[in-house]
Amino acid sequence: MAPTLQDLLDHRALGLKLVVAGSEGALDRQVAWVSGSDLPDPTPFLLADQVLLTTGTQFGTAVSTTQVEAYVARLADAGVAGLGFGTEVITAGTPPELAEACAAHGMPLIEVPYRTPFIAVIRYAADLLTEAARARDAWALGAQRAIAFAALRPDATVAVVTELARSLGAWVVLFDAHATPVAIAGDGPTAGPETERLLERVAGEATMLLSRGQRSGATLASRTRTVSLQTLGRRGDLRGVLAIAGTDGPLDAAAQSVVTSVVAIAGLTLEQGGALGRAGRSLRTGVWQLLRAGQAPAAREVAEQLGTPLPTGAVRVGVCSGPTEGREALLTELERAETLSPGSLFVAEQDGRPVLLLAAAEGDTETGVDRAVEDVIAAAPARRLGLSRAVALAELTTGIEQAVSAHEHAVSAGEAVVRFGALAAAGMAGLLDPVRAAAVAEELLEPVLRVDREEGSDLVPSLRGWLEANGQWEPAARRLGIHRHTLRNRITRVEQVLGRPLDTFAARAELWLALVSLPDGDALRSRTAVL
Repeated sequence: MAPTLQDLLDHRALGLKLVVAGSEGALDRQVAWVSGSDLPDPTPFLLADQVLLTTGTQFGTAVSTTQVEAYVARLADAGVAGLGFGTEVITAGTPPELAEACAAHGMPLIEVPYRTPFIAVIRYAADLLTEAARARDAWALGAQRAIAFAALRPDATVAVVTELARSLGAWVVLFDAHATPVAIAGDGPTAGPETERLLERVAGEATMLLSRGQRSGATLASRTRTVSLQTLGRRGDLRGVLAIAGTDGPLDAAAQSVVTSVVAIAGLTLEQGGALGRAGRSLRTGVWQLLRAGQAPAAREVAEQLGTPLPTGAVRVGVCSGPTEGREALLTELERAETLSPGSLFVAEQDGRPVLLLAAAEGDTETGVDRAVEDVIAAAPARRLGLSRAVALAELTTGIEQAVSAHEHAVSAGEAVVRFGALAAAGMAGLLDPVRAAAVAEELLEPVLRVDREEGSDLVPSLRGWLEANGQWEPAARRLGIHRHTLRNRITRVEQVLGRPLDTFAARAELWLALVSLPDGDALRSRTAVL
């Protein structure tokens, strides 16, 4: 620890005398350096936390209260830790005007006797600073050694974070590449809402740093702590964030050197963890290939050895996708859900997309693992999930086809989750690509839509009502509130505008699909029409 003003006063050989104690705790303030100057304004040449020694030559023999007040005010504004006045050079003793100004500004004032040269005070302070620096270097070396040994433990990541927290006397949190805490250690805030709020703030800042994709750092200030954050890994391949919350302000050079070593070690352990994770994914993909090849017993045995058992009984197949830049995050979150639901969820990859096996409940109802997976999908925009009906493992091919169909519909419709059962319940129209179908429908019906817009006619509503009534004139006209002859005239006009007769089932079916595919035709999808 750097010397303080009290350390200088305690060295009897210097014979220093305290005149003004200054503000509370000022004598325990750490001193960065000691120097002497008789300039009227030495502040351009001073450091913060420095002690200034002066003989008062700048004041002359007739000390002016106004002059001294301005002088001390400048020193206080510059962050000077204390003022030492050398007596018997210009004045006998310390001028009372100087003492009053120092007291007013909370500036400690020390009297330096004539027999004590300024260089002796400076040299003693320098010796203390050197000793403190040597002690900090020794501390840093010991801390780095302890952290290196911690890195050899089986739980290396947690052990390293714990040792860093102990060495710094701080609260340390290590986040992975998705801003999820993987290790928390040290003297954190009291458990409760304060801890949750601080952790939430730090996690939010970690997320922001990771989203930039480049090495960087940040600082957060809470009511009682200052939190520094540093990314781990290379630019474009960040592995996590290390957050350190201390109560004593910024870290000094020795503490920074310890943190730097932890950044390197933690980055390496996270990288190794990532390599193991990728190897595990490859093995799970192998299990998936065995299942597709009809080798369910072998696949189940391998999955058991991997610690990711396959669901027993009926399963639902899931196919997922998301933005390219978020693919790794999606896989990681699904794998985390897998570890929380052993035997109920299995995650693998097929054609570069995550594929799932979910344990299906009796009656094909939604289960807890279904909700967990849907939460993962809902956690980020543009993620999509297609789920099959409940199938046996022997029917995996059917499940995959259903999941792929549901996934394709989710992508085209912009829906987060689509279940094949709900898709099939909507009939063949529900299988249409909404975007493409809408474009074709608008092109097919555009002549009729244009006539309605230009002439204010009701050809499209009349066509809908007629088709919903199975082409029967009287019921359709009654529902529309018009005479049947009026309805006949409107349908004839539709045939003329479209250039096609509507006396065949195929023609009517095509127009019906076009009507329900229009952007304003969603309400018709839920109706049951007999064509």
